[in-house]
Amino acid sequence: MARLLITGAAGLLGQELAERLAPDWNLTLFDLVRAPERGGARILVGDMGDPADVTAAVQGADAILHLACRHGENVTFEETLDANYRGSIALMDAAVANGVSHVVFASSNHGWGLYPRTAAPLAADAPPRPDGWYGINKIWTEAMLSFYADTRGLTATSLRIGNCGASVPDERRTHMWISFDDLAALTTLALTRQGPGHRAVFATADCAAPFFDNSGAKAIGFTPQHHPEDHLDHPGVASEAAGTDIFGRSIGGSYAAANFRADIDIWERAE
Repeated sequence: MARLLITGAAGLLGQELAERLAPDWNLTLFDLVRAPERGGARILVGDMGDPADVTAAVQGADAILHLACRHGENVTFEETLDANYRGSIALMDAAVANGVSHVVFASSNHGWGLYPRTAAPLAADAPPRPDGWYGINKIWTEAMLSFYADTRGLTATSLRIGNCGASVPDERRTHMWISFDDLAALTTLALTRQGPGHRAVFATADCAAPFFDNSGAKAIGFTPQHHPEDHLDHPGVASEAAGTDIFGRSIGGSYAAANFRADIDIWERAE
């Protein structure tokens, strides 16, 4: 079997995807802390901010699933610089040097989090409107991947994840949820996508009143098997209403609320 490097493999998403991808790949699991044992996986502890650690992780890989990043509602640019920016460049340089063919990147809804809900559903070519430095980094990494794909012949795919989890915890996430199983299936499609170049798709289920248009994911063969209304944390989620503050009126929710300092009515009218 081909070897897949998963960065950020000790996180919840990394663990869930590793479990589902393990039958079809020899895995290298890389993170700041040791990832759980996964069959015969190669497990490495290292720092995305250290080029030597990143280079060692990529050795022998045929493909990469890039999940690792510094994140958070209030994360600063300086806090993201080494792991998210320099680390991602080191990852791509090592990928090129080692003949990696496919890279799949976990992008995020927060690159579009300062759109008002009234603008939904957003198409894949909607201009970014990030809700913080985390979202800004996701947009930057997509652009960086496009550059490497075009200039080095890689096949790169950015999966703009809405919310991925075992269940749907609140009203906001009913509009952009995806199950672990469905995200693993979409990741597999991206890892086997034919042809060079970069493609970005919104990674969501078929949701009621969706925030994002997931037709790009369907164009590469994705068929969602799970729907948010069937996986609510509790029945009360179905009757929750969005608030009238920036949390309730924006796509980005708490990330938008943490960073918003403008007049909300002027913001909502902006194009």
